[in-house]
Amino acid sequence: MVYVVKEDVVARLREEPRATSRNKKTMQQGDELGDPVRESDGFLFFEINANLNGWMLKDDCEELPDAARLPINEKGFVQECVNVQFLFNDETTPVEGAPPAVTIRPWVVSADFLIARALYETDIRNLGRNIPGSDGVGALQVTVAEWKDFTDNGGALAKDVRASDRDHSVLQIPGAAWRQHVHGKAMSKIRLDAGKATAEDPFIPSFLDMFFAHVTNSPAAAIAILDAQDAGTAPETSIKDVLKAVMTAEELAALFKAREKLSGLPTVFFGTEANPSTLKSVVDIAEDTLKKLLVAALGRIEKHRPEMIPVVTAGGAPWMAVAEKAEAEGVKEGTHNAEISGYFKHTDFGGDPNTNPPPAWCGAFAAHCMKGCDNPIIKESVPREAAAAISWRKWGVNFSLQSPTIPRGAVVVLSLEPGATSGTGHVGFFLEFSADKKKVILLGGNQSRRVGKTPFLASRIAEVRWLDQPGAVGAVSIDGITLPTDIAAANRQFGGLILKAFADEGYGRHHQIAALANAIGESKLNPRAHNTQGEDSVGLFQLNRDGGVGTGHTVERLMDPAFNTHLIIAEANGVPSFRSATDLHTAVEVFVRRVERPADPAGQTTKRFKIAQALIA
Repeated sequence: MVYVVKEDVVARLREEPRATSRNKKTMQQGDELGDPVRESDGFLFFEINANLNGWMLKDDCEELPDAARLPINEKGFVQECVNVQFLFNDETTPVEGAPPAVTIRPWVVSADFLIARALYETDIRNLGRNIPGSDGVGALQVTVAEWKDFTDNGGALAKDVRASDRDHSVLQIPGAAWRQHVHGKAMSKIRLDAGKATAEDPFIPSFLDMFFAHVTNSPAAAIAILDAQDAGTAPETSIKDVLKAVMTAEELAALFKAREKLSGLPTVFFGTEANPSTLKSVVDIAEDTLKKLLVAALGRIEKHRPEMIPVVTAGGAPWMAVAEKAEAEGVKEGTHNAEISGYFKHTDFGGDPNTNPPPAWCGAFAAHCMKGCDNPIIKESVPREAAAAISWRKWGVNFSLQSPTIPRGAVVVLSLEPGATSGTGHVGFFLEFSADKKKVILLGGNQSRRVGKTPFLASRIAEVRWLDQPGAVGAVSIDGITLPTDIAAANRQFGGLILKAFADEGYGRHHQIAALANAIGESKLNPRAHNTQGEDSVGLFQLNRDGGVGTGHTVERLMDPAFNTHLIIAEANGVPSFRSATDLHTAVEVFVRRVERPADPAGQTTKRFKIAQALIA
């Protein structure tokens, strides 16, 4: 929506929301004012441009209806949500003279949650204002306030964004991602200030906490709902009574107006101000709704960015043998303190592990299990500050908690209630869900002060991670393709990843083989290949970080085989002659010259065509 000055009105833009306040500018009928930033006593505040803002009498302006809004390309929207997740969560080094880099971790951004938000608010439709009392627009219903917070505080992430981008359903995605990060950070600070977490081991919000922060527009409200459950508040307590300590009467009234019902559904959510829902009802409905939204979001990612779904191949989780051995030995506090203290040597823990009782040791146990494997890549995968559960959000790649195929041994990071392992967070290895899916069974350390199997509320899951790295899992066969014998067994699986990714993008068999031949020529399918001799090229397709396709991405990110392949596909999509190639030789030549662009295109074309021929011989 856009506001303009009404017909036959000479409106005055004032310094304060008072009729007697100084007039900053006289506005004429039809003058465009934009979206109001805030409202006070019959006045609206407008930021008309960078040099002009002020208050205008509400009766002197009117809201124009939205013009016909263009439909959303769902595939492009979902793909951009994934891209924004990568952009935000990438740990970059500040560049001199550029806007400051912003540290997102450990309050990371999730494409699943962004897509779930869009499904909840608009069913991924490009709508105007769809939330009562809100000025949010677009698929994500991004508000003026959250967009301004992003542009003011997003540093390099907000470089070159414009005010008008908020109204574009794809361009607004970074604003929604920033809000997810800000809400997570704010909830951690609330718990820290309350003495229920530490700076070294901060509180980890779950997706349920994030959902409550979103629908209430208040991280404090989300924590109040969590604290009420932790404190054993009577389930029949009204949600209004739970929230009144952290929300003003005006904020509560706005909440009931905006969220009386679930978006597009007949189900009562918060109820009404006169008849509010109970704490139990709100939590039960939120859990059920969020689960359905995340399942639907996963389905969109599987459909539109299938290469982002980690592939669990042969090899399993060898760290589980170490964990099961400790369980069989009955490791527990009191009788095994020396052994437990020894787990910390596998981390960079700076404190004294030889206390009685030991420091919280779930993260140290996870590190011990990884370091106890024979596989050197798994040993090296242990994240920095591994003793803190939250640090395991950096390990491997994200695995949707709604996936029906979460592998045994996946790392699960939990946001725990006080009275459990700690009041901050917990990490353990996935075994299974309970029959009703309400509990997740983990094998881990410091579970009831021992190594063992323990059920936890599935609603407290903050993240599921899997090690999608070369050598960490076994190889897979590639139907109809004969790979060169010098491709390491652990890297053969990435041939299948490349073929599938190009096929999913609509490329034919000769395009797929041309791409695979190029990756073999560049890296021998080693995702961690890094050439620093006169260049800075990384990963399967050796993407150049100095002006090439890899520019702007960290080395570690480019070593992600799925992401590296995604970037080269995006580059190939910009070369129409590659898609139109009708034979293998043409496909290889165009890929070499127009997509990869090596220093010796003629020689490399000959070399890689021979590789391609051998693949199908």
